[in-house]
Amino acid sequence: MTRSIARRTAALRWAGVAVGAVVGVLAGELTVRPPRGPTRTAAVEVRRIRDYLPRRLGGVVGVAGGVLLILLAATTAAGDPDDMGRPGRALIRRCAAGLYESRTPWPGSFYTSGLAVVVLVGLLMAYLALRAIVRRPRSGNAGDAADDDVLRRRAAHVVTGAVGILVAIPLAGVSLTAANGLLGTSCAPTWWTVTGWVLLALAPAALAMGAWCAAAVLLLTDRADPPVRTR
Repeated sequence: MTRSIARRTAALRWAGVAVGAVVGVLAGELTVRPPRGPTRTAAVEVRRIRDYLPRRLGGVVGVAGGVLLILLAATTAAGDPDDMGRPGRALIRRCAAGLYESRTPWPGSFYTSGLAVVVLVGLLMAYLALRAIVRRPRSGNAGDAADDDVLRRRAAHVVTGAVGILVAIPLAGVSLTAANGLLGTSCAPTWWTVTGWVLLALAPAALAMGAWCAAAVLLLTDRADPPVRTR
C-alpha cells in the first residue's frame, strides 16, 4: 500500500517543477505594465502564440504529448482489477482454459486518472501563460520592439520546456511500467512482445526530451537568438 501511495503522489512532485515554471512566467508577464509618460505610441500589430513558440522544441513536445495521450488511452483500456479489487492496476492474460496470468503494477485507470488531471491542469496553465506572453503590452517604445520580442520568445521557450517536462516524465514512467507488464507475461502473444520492446526504447527517448526541456527552463539566455540592441 505504501508503494502504491508513493507512485500516485510522485506525479504531484514532478508536476510541481513544471507547473512552478509556468506559474513563474505567468506571474512575470502579468506584472508588466505599459510605459507611462506624457506621450505614448502604440504599433498596430497582430501577435499570435505560434509566432513565439520554438519550432523544434515545440514540435517535439507536441508529438510526445500525442504519444502520451494514445499510450494512456491504450493502457487504461487494457487494465483490469488487481487481487485487491483496485481497478486498472493489473494486466491479465488468459494463457489457457482456466489459467490466467496477472502482472502488476499496470498503468491503468488506477494511475492514469490522476495523471491525466495533473497533465491537463499543467496544459491549461501553459496556455494561460502563453496567452499572457502574447497579449501583454509592449515594455518600451516602438524602437524596443525587437528586444521585446526576444523576451517574449524566451518566455515562450520556458513555457514550452515546462510542458515538455510535464509530458516526458509520465511518458517515460508509463512506457517502462507497461513494457514490464507486457514483456514479463510468460504467455504473451508476439505483438505484446514487440510492443513491449518499442515502449522500452521509448522511455530513454522521453527522458532525453525531458533533459532538453529542463535545459530550456533553466537556461536564462538563448545564445542562438541574442537581443537586438537599438540606439
